[in-house]
Amino acid sequence: MGVLLELHNFQYSYGNIKVVKGIDLYVNEGEMVTLIGANGAGKTTTMQTISGLTEARGVEGEIIFDGKRIDKMKGNRIARMGLSQVLEGRHVFSKLTVEENLMNGAYTRKDKKGIQEDLKKIYQRFPRLLERKHQLGGTLSGGEQQMLAIGQALIANPKMILLDEPSLGLAPIIVDEIFEAIKEINREGTTVLFVEQNSHIALTTAHRGYVMQTGQIVLEDSCEALMNNEEVRRAYLGEDQEG
Repeated sequence: MGVLLELHNFQYSYGNIKVVKGIDLYVNEGEMVTLIGANGAGKTTTMQTISGLTEARGVEGEIIFDGKRIDKMKGNRIARMGLSQVLEGRHVFSKLTVEENLMNGAYTRKDKKGIQEDLKKIYQRFPRLLERKHQLGGTLSGGEQQMLAIGQALIANPKMILLDEPSLGLAPIIVDEIFEAIKEINREGTTVLFVEQNSHIALTTAHRGYVMQTGQIVLEDSCEALMNNEEVRRAYLGEDQEG
């Protein structure tokens, strides 16, 4: 399997403030990779730049997706290439129904039959969304909104999904359900890169991980090796875990 996403000496600045300071990162096809680190480390900026949601003028270095440079591309063009992002904070359309929200995620597709098949799969994966398909997005619980946000990303039929803090603000039982779904999505062939403040669940879910501190990647290894790394255990898995 080839490399699907690559960052080479990626840097990002807001004006004179450099928040990402020259990182290298790659994700292979079919892999699930996590990016962990304290708040303010530059993780969200990295994710939003990959999916074209930040100002292109702040970018230095290269971001390559599926063999093409995307670091200066607009987000809608990147989405059409097969890269979907689930933003931090569950961005769903509060005044649209669950089904309208899902169909909105299919805007890059023209194959009506395929969209309907994928809609059925999403309802099978998240039965609660089927029960609430006529309910307005804004009336759902936090966990249901996260399921809906993931469903919106999936219905685009992406090669790769980026998730930013999928567990944020959710009850532990819902977090387990969300991460089981993410694992299943990956097992079925979708490549996944996710940022997660809960380092323990991140490292027990993904195959490989990167540790980011103050805009730099300080460690990269298999998740098993990171779980056994004294520095990682002390900083991110102990009782003094930040964030």
